[in-house]
Amino acid sequence: MNYDRYLELQTRLEWFYDFHPEFFDDIPPEQKKLLQDTFLYDAPDEGYPESLQDFYDETISGKPTLQHDALLAVDALYQAAGVGSLFADNEYHSLAD
Repeated sequence: MNYDRYLELQTRLEWFYDFHPEFFDDIPPEQKKLLQDTFLYDAPDEGYPESLQDFYDETISGKPTLQHDALLAVDALYQAAGVGSLFADNEYHSLAD
């Protein structure tokens, strides 16, 4: 997952959290925590990094297992929300393997 895809998903998760926070209660707690720690959608202002690019570079880039697990958690959220699978999107289909 490159930075552009990360940023796209981060924006989607912020929208989900702002308008439908109940969907986050429908996924396993460990996946919810992974989403919180990876995409920062509910981070307090004082805990939010100054640069999201730097956060991505230091925390997510080059960590394929973390990226894979985070994408599976996003997929679980999508399915809980009833919008289908993240991996049905052609941009993410190849990442499902």
